[in-house]
Amino acid sequence: MTHYLNQTKAQAAASLQEFLDERDGALEYLRKSLSAAGRSAEESLDGTVESLVPLWQWILAQLQRPEAPGATAPASVPAEQWPSWERYTEEEERVLSMESVRLLDGLVSYLAQVVQQHAPGARWAVARHRVKRYAFNNHPVLVSDHTDAHIFLPSVPAGNARAVLLGMRESPADRIAEYANAVIEDLNPSQEATSEEALTSEPLVEVEDLGENFLRGRELELGIREDIAHEHSRTVDRLAKELKKQDGITGVVREDREVLLVQTSTWTPAQLEQWAVSYLTSKLT
Repeated sequence: MTHYLNQTKAQAAASLQEFLDERDGALEYLRKSLSAAGRSAEESLDGTVESLVPLWQWILAQLQRPEAPGATAPASVPAEQWPSWERYTEEEERVLSMESVRLLDGLVSYLAQVVQQHAPGARWAVARHRVKRYAFNNHPVLVSDHTDAHIFLPSVPAGNARAVLLGMRESPADRIAEYANAVIEDLNPSQEATSEEALTSEPLVEVEDLGENFLRGRELELGIREDIAHEHSRTVDRLAKELKKQDGITGVVREDREVLLVQTSTWTPAQLEQWAVSYLTSKLT
């Protein structure tokens, strides 16, 4: 029941796999629910963004509060049987019935299929951010090499569903389709950056001077480009070990996947940047 934000890296990795393992079963629940309502699952779930309009309209009509006649209150169901994204974000569910949560879980599975079909470069990952209380830290998210965004797909459907049941606002039938289009646009390369040269125009590293520390000397923050840090994590580890051996470097700590904290008695930010670029270029080409 540990909230995503409070999970260790090992727990977050396990939660991501748990989320992915649930996708097929959740989609099957949605398919069966559509069929039971006399709707064709094949026609309703045809993989297009446009299909999300009638699907969301239908789901809105099915939403129930836990106390509705015939509804199942989540409190009556063991938390281990909740969808993992619900279990790791909500201690209790007072707005949505269990049936509503499961319909939304199925929608998340289908939404993921639609997004990845239209944004083939998207991949699943555990959200990491240098800000410890970042809203989506440790959440299972969609990412790509073309954006810094972390897309936690359940957030918009679940938030809209709760708002509708609480009478806070209406949710237009095309709300999830608009959300899908925005996510697809965010995860895809922009039209201005379609060439390989443009896509790799971001610098390999960035160095920030954090100033003097009385005990440790000068501190420099070495930021590694996100795709390099993600796809070549071992190379970054070796970079850190090699950097520690250099004259004038008194300490190197890998604070995060993309960030190294470097203590030095003599190096300048420009010197560190030049060394890191040279090292990465030699190892990755």
